[in-house]
Amino acid sequence: MLHYQNSQTNWFTEANRNPLRDVRTIIEGTNGTIWFGTAGIGLACLNQNNIRQFHRADGLPSDYIECLHFDEAGALWIGTFGGGLCRFKNGKFFVIDSAQGLPNDVIGPIEEDGNGFFWMSSHGGILRASKKELNDCADGKTKFVAFSTYGVNDGLPTIECSEGSQPAGCKTAGGRLWFPTSKGLVVVNPNEVRINQLPPPMALEAFLVNGQLVTNLASHPKISPDGSRFEFHYAALSFVAPEKVQFKYRIEGLEKDWIDADAKRVGNYSFLSPGDYTFRVIACNNDGIWNETGVSLPFTLLPHFWQAWWFRVLGGLATATLAGGIAWFDTRRRMRRRLEKLERAQAVERERSRIAHDIHDDLGAQLTRITMLSDSAREELADPIQVTDDLNQIYDTALDATRAMDEIVWAVNPKHDTIESLATYLEKFAQGWLAVVGIRCRLDLPLQFPEWHLTSELRHNVFQAFKEAPHNAVKHSRASEVLIRLEVKEKWFELTVKDNEQGFAFGEKMKNSPVIHGRTAAGNGLENMERRLAAIGGNCEIQSPPGAGTRGMFFVQLKASALGKQG
Repeated sequence: MLHYQNSQTNWFTEANRNPLRDVRTIIEGTNGTIWFGTAGIGLACLNQNNIRQFHRADGLPSDYIECLHFDEAGALWIGTFGGGLCRFKNGKFFVIDSAQGLPNDVIGPIEEDGNGFFWMSSHGGILRASKKELNDCADGKTKFVAFSTYGVNDGLPTIECSEGSQPAGCKTAGGRLWFPTSKGLVVVNPNEVRINQLPPPMALEAFLVNGQLVTNLASHPKISPDGSRFEFHYAALSFVAPEKVQFKYRIEGLEKDWIDADAKRVGNYSFLSPGDYTFRVIACNNDGIWNETGVSLPFTLLPHFWQAWWFRVLGGLATATLAGGIAWFDTRRRMRRRLEKLERAQAVERERSRIAHDIHDDLGAQLTRITMLSDSAREELADPIQVTDDLNQIYDTALDATRAMDEIVWAVNPKHDTIESLATYLEKFAQGWLAVVGIRCRLDLPLQFPEWHLTSELRHNVFQAFKEAPHNAVKHSRASEVLIRLEVKEKWFELTVKDNEQGFAFGEKMKNSPVIHGRTAAGNGLENMERRLAAIGGNCEIQSPPGAGTRGMFFVQLKASALGKQG
């Protein structure tokens, strides 16, 4: 853009000092401001030798300006290439494009006819729109503008009008409007234009569901739940310009806004939810006169059984029941964990009590005996034979105390809480005890042990019950061999101790056999076994048929918490 003053010309420049080139249109505002439309660098205004520019970042729909027009209210109307129509007022841009009903987004010269209408050229013919509707839309009062389009059927040699160089259109003194096209000049006399005030009558031609025609449309059709594709075929009658009839449709109960169908005569929907709907379609004629009543079709899409209200109610009840059940099971699980925690605490207390009892009964008694023997030995120093006997007894008692301490330490050590560790300890004890008197110990143990967790209480009681059998074999039998067998079952294990002595007969509750390995039936050995095993949920059985030796069998049932994955 050049500035001529005092016989000199100078380039007006942008803010970055580049020349403001390729100006396509110039217009002067009411306050003397000059406005320029450019091809590619937006809109500019010149006021007192100061230039201000506007680009897309400022609200312009396009930086390619085709025309400028001021209305009597001082608003600047801007036609763009590819951005539609734009109004600049009070420092703000508002764009009217296809979303507001503009048929084409290339807008050329804009002229007023004096009757309240804007006329403008485009690449889709000559357009006419109410200036009030345009301003109402730009002010946010309405969302849609009715445009009338004039094309080849109205006398234009082509629908592609020329624009972009001023002047690209004008209004004569007689009120005629002139617009250039790519095939010649077109003149319009707005006073001779007759508005078609007759809204087009409409009809709903067909309703198809999944490609199948629905009959009896007058009786509120009810559609099967299998319906997924819905087609509504409609039409509108116009003898003036049927190709310019425009449609809008929507499904009430589903959509609030209308869908612009242009000249398309089919409305499509897919996968509607079950319910009651009303399809409504309206149409306008070539001059934008709408048939606001249109036609409508109420219909009902039936639900699948799982979509019915009763199923949803049952589903809600089932969900509530399930949630309640989950809550109940969760509460019960927490309560079970709390009980298990209490049981573990009680087991710890019992174990502490047992250890204290064992220490008091075994170690305490043995240490007391050692003390008494020591005092006796000091008083009998003059008798070497008696002192030697006392020292031997002190040695044996200390050895028993050491064994008792070893048993207590083994029982309370958690690393021995396995069936394999129990078997190893029983094996070590039996071999050591029987070897003292020359009795051969034969073992029958599993090659692999399951991963069971045995509590110290269980191991302690099994050991205390088990060691009675080797004790009896050493003290009271005439056996030369003892077999120890451990059999692991699914949820329990069986421990057998069998010797090869002559044996003896058992009667009912052992009344007919006064001696078991040298002890009476009322002795403490068998009672201790039964008591020890009963404390851990097990039992024992003694068999001694004549001539077949004595067999002691210990059965131990394990709790679910002790069972692990078998290796």
